[in-house]
Amino acid sequence: HTPTPTHPPLHTFVSVSPSSVTKLILSLKPTTCSLDPIPTPLLISQLHLLAPHITDIVNLSLSSGSIPIPLKTATITPTLKKSSLDASQLSSYRPISNLPFLSKVLERIVASQLRSFLSNHSLFEPLQSGFRAANSTETALVKVTNDILTICDQGSLCLLVLLDLSAAFDTVDHAILLHCLSSHLNLQGLVLEWFRSYLSQRLHFVSTNVFSSGPRTVTCGVPQGSVLGPLLFTLYMLPLGDIIRRHGLNFHMYADDTQLYLSSSTLNSTTTDVLTACLSDIESWTRDNFLQLNVRKTEALLIGSRQRLRTSGADTISIQGCTLHLSKPSGTSGFCSALSCPF
Repeated sequence: HTPTPTHPPLHTFVSVSPSSVTKLILSLKPTTCSLDPIPTPLLISQLHLLAPHITDIVNLSLSSGSIPIPLKTATITPTLKKSSLDASQLSSYRPISNLPFLSKVLERIVASQLRSFLSNHSLFEPLQSGFRAANSTETALVKVTNDILTICDQGSLCLLVLLDLSAAFDTVDHAILLHCLSSHLNLQGLVLEWFRSYLSQRLHFVSTNVFSSGPRTVTCGVPQGSVLGPLLFTLYMLPLGDIIRRHGLNFHMYADDTQLYLSSSTLNSTTTDVLTACLSDIESWTRDNFLQLNVRKTEALLIGSRQRLRTSGADTISIQGCTLHLSKPSGTSGFCSALSCPF
């Protein structure tokens, strides 16, 4: 059940001026996509002439709630992940998606206004560090590390479970995302129509050397290589934080990675039952939202002082039908593998 928003809606975008568009373009890297009608450096050199026309295109999109299809078309270039990988295997490649420069300009303007709305009404997940100003992998690491050390300083054990999602950005369901934007965040009117247009009729094609495939429609996922894609993904993940809170577990998220952790004097059924119930609800939510937990990258850590690990009371724990074997190294922390857990 999604609670009714208590904050006012965002139903229109604010028009931008040629001066603000000029300032934005000059702040961006002058990257050029093969779909750009003119090279970006040339566009920048003639910006005093082109800025008013670019501003008209941006404002027309914002005021009409629609985006031209050319600005929603991406070219995908397969690139080897590592030079040592087998070039004949498709799994050795990473698809690099590129969008027209003007598309990125438009998205940055929308992203700026959307972030202001989210910040003004405290709609961001406070324990999500991905793709937010003043939040990073460093702040996530500091937060989780500090919490774990605090637990250990209190003489308790800390059980940490690291969750990872498989290709999460590519499996986002557009209908569910639009429902979240409307019902949870209260985006309405032309703003909601703009995002509906943004997600619909998107095209991409593969281009390598001098060969290109035919265009294909993108039916799910947030757009790769886009400015708004990562932000929209974090909004798609908002319900997950509420699910974890209901179980009283500590957590922190960065993009599609989630860390769950709890403190306990001993590892017993009470401890693991709480974690199992939370993981069961997480698994149900991810399944209902077309996301999948990556079993191979899911891990669990048992952390504590050397003495506390010796007296933890168990060599294994069972979570979601999976038995985790806890090692007792000579160091200050223990490790258990959860690679076979059927989450």
